[in-house]
Amino acid sequence: MTHRILTLALTAVLFLSACGDMRPAPAGGPTPSPAAPVPTAAPAAPTTAPTASPTALAPAIRVLATQSFLADIAQNVAGDRLTVEALIPLGVDPHIFEPTPADVRKVADSDVLIVNGAGFEAFLERLLENASGERLVIEASQGLTSRTAREGEIAVMSPEELTDVLCVEAADLFLSAKEITAGADQTSAVELVAHKEEDHAHDHDHSGTFWQVALNRQADGTYTGFLKWNAEGGEIAVAVSGGALAMTSIESGKAVEAEETLTLACSGLTRAMIMDVEKGEYLLALSGLREPKATLMITMPGGHHHHDEGDPHFWLDPTKVVTYVANIRDGLMRVDPAGAEVYRTNAERYIAQLNELDRFIAAEVAKIPEANRKLVTNHESFGYFADRYGFRIIGTIVPSVSTGASPSAQQLARLIERVREAAVKVIFLETGANPQLAEQLARETGIRVVSDLYTHSLSDANGPAPTYLDMMRYNVKRIVEALQQG
Repeated sequence: MTHRILTLALTAVLFLSACGDMRPAPAGGPTPSPAAPVPTAAPAAPTTAPTASPTALAPAIRVLATQSFLADIAQNVAGDRLTVEALIPLGVDPHIFEPTPADVRKVADSDVLIVNGAGFEAFLERLLENASGERLVIEASQGLTSRTAREGEIAVMSPEELTDVLCVEAADLFLSAKEITAGADQTSAVELVAHKEEDHAHDHDHSGTFWQVALNRQADGTYTGFLKWNAEGGEIAVAVSGGALAMTSIESGKAVEAEETLTLACSGLTRAMIMDVEKGEYLLALSGLREPKATLMITMPGGHHHHDEGDPHFWLDPTKVVTYVANIRDGLMRVDPAGAEVYRTNAERYIAQLNELDRFIAAEVAKIPEANRKLVTNHESFGYFADRYGFRIIGTIVPSVSTGASPSAQQLARLIERVREAAVKVIFLETGANPQLAEQLARETGIRVVSDLYTHSLSDANGPAPTYLDMMRYNVKRIVEALQQG
């Protein structure tokens, strides 16, 4: 089984939150997914603004897009007929964005909300719950299928390495363990109230939860208890101090079987069970313990941030943005039928520019010696780009599709080993990323750090990436320049 570096964000009611399955309602109707064009070595022309003029005054439709690059894509479809505003400010990482009351008001006032979808906007479900009114939600990535990591992209942790990671996690969390009392039976099950540890004294952000659980004595002299746990879903490790542990889905009544069991001898823990759980509520039954108190830890192995929907970074392959455009076009036509011809014309024009961008990228990448087409990045965001243009992903500092995770020392050591084996020369970071671990990797391996890519946000108007097309051209030029030098 592959163990990936996971990060668990435990909240007040054990929302293991980050980028879970929080997909909004689709815009409605099937979405066409035009086939990607075959790249040729033609250069790209400068971006041109949509020129289709509205045939009538547009209604007062307020359109909001979650990210700046998404707002730019949508504006190219809307043209002069509508104005599209971005919710997340320039330079702010969408993975860790927390909406303010003013942001909630923006959403409440909107008629159309355009989101990337595929689990990317971790904040979306709660934001929509808090925003009054009704709006059309357009999921730009609807109809696209998430990629599967190719062989070699993810480093598999051995049982020994995973055991070490869990013991490091347990040692950190033990300092802030919470004591709870377990229920004597299922009808009095205690709901685990979990939290993300905010202990900045530690080198890494360990965000599992560690409990001392007071149990109830049974007639046979053993101790037992039931606890209710609310899971976001994903691969988890449940470590206990002894006895038997049974985990059952409250919704389906089905037991969750351990995929792997590890022997531990740290922080009072004796074994850990690696399980894959769906989002939902679970009943944890502790039984057969000889002591009135049990130690219990729930975490995600190695600190990987889970995405129920897989990798949502479709936009870094411009041929997939064709689907974004089709979904946005159809959504705007639905909310403003009178502007249908404007949106259709603008969408066709912009799709032509995306096809041109695709050819430009292919021609630029052809300048890189094949042996040098290797990518090490800050986090797992360039998968679709690599698939489209023939790069090999060696690894990522944060082995997650989110930037909100932290690698363990073992995982960082493994990445250093992979970088050396593959003779990688450059590591790429997006603007705003913390360069500390990249600089450590550079010191250990001698690679260079390129830290000015734009992936989740555009630049301001005076920067190198004020539009989506500019952003992609700029990133490609920086990647080509760095890897051409070999």
